Amino acid sequence: MDLVRMFGCTAHLEITAPGSAPPPTSPPPALPRLILGIESSCDDTGVGIVSPDGRILGASLAGQAAIHAAWGGVVPNLAQEAHAAAMEGCIAEALDQAGVRPQDLAAVAVTVGPGLSLCLKVGV
Repeated sequence: MDLVRMFGCTAHLEITAPGSAPPPTSPPPALPRLILGIESSCDDTGVGIVSPDGRILGASLAGQAAIHAAWGGVVPNLAQEAHAAAMEGCIAEALDQAGVRPQDLAAVAVTVGPGLSLCLKVGV
């Protein structure tokens, strides 16, 4: 089997004799695995920075009640526009509260449903 051709990578494997110690290596320093969470399923834009143990380190919420009040309910295209307008500021505020930079994040999690498709697309 040609693993290089199958997987498109060239890995280096060191084989040691039974009973011998593997070559010494120093692992990279462990960084916290912070997650940026984005919620945009309906009429509020929510962003949070969460630590591996579930602590919320920073959060921001942009409500849209005033935008939709005149219509008596959520208007999807107005909600979509409001999410797009608020997202960058909410992310910046949550990062600032948490005291982290975008490059400190390990992952981004977004709401994918249920919700208004126009609004969900903004989070993604």
